[in-house]
Amino acid sequence: MFLVGDIQGALEAIKSTIQQALGPLANLNSLTASDFEQYGIDFGIQLAATIILFIIVAIFFWKPITKILEQRREAIDKELEDAKAAKENAIEIESELRKERDDAKAEIKSKLDQAEKEANLKRDMIINQAREEAKRRMENLELELEQEKKSMEADIRKEIVDIAFKAAEKIVAKEINQEKYLDVVDEILKGASE
Repeated sequence: MFLVGDIQGALEAIKSTIQQALGPLANLNSLTASDFEQYGIDFGIQLAATIILFIIVAIFFWKPITKILEQRREAIDKELEDAKAAKENAIEIESELRKERDDAKAEIKSKLDQAEKEANLKRDMIINQAREEAKRRMENLELELEQEKKSMEADIRKEIVDIAFKAAEKIVAKEINQEKYLDVVDEILKGASE
């Protein structure tokens, strides 16, 4: 619980603080007419000084200050416009770069597709050439084999004719007798098998 004396002391301290802050206005009840005249004159001087101060500020300082503030506002507005223009320019450049990147990707893909097509065509051409070469070699080999076969047949025929001719010479040269004839045929067969 608070003591009544403490509260009264606190109230007195507050009252004295307020009176000190108000200065002469705290004692309005005790002021005389001459005090009111003095305060009126002081108030008038204060009011006149304030008005003169406003006029001096308005005449000498207001225009330069407002001009400086206006210039500053214009500079800030210009900087904002420049920043906006720079941002738009950056967006435009980014868009152009993105388009160039997409174009480059498309061109690279096109070149890769073209290279793949050319490689496939070249591969097919090489395979076809190899097939044609193999076919040509097979045909040449078949022709060579056919010629070799014909040559061997001709050689065999020639040999048969030679053997038959020799056999006929031997048969004609000897008397025809069956035993001798069989000996000659055996001799021919032995000569043919060698």
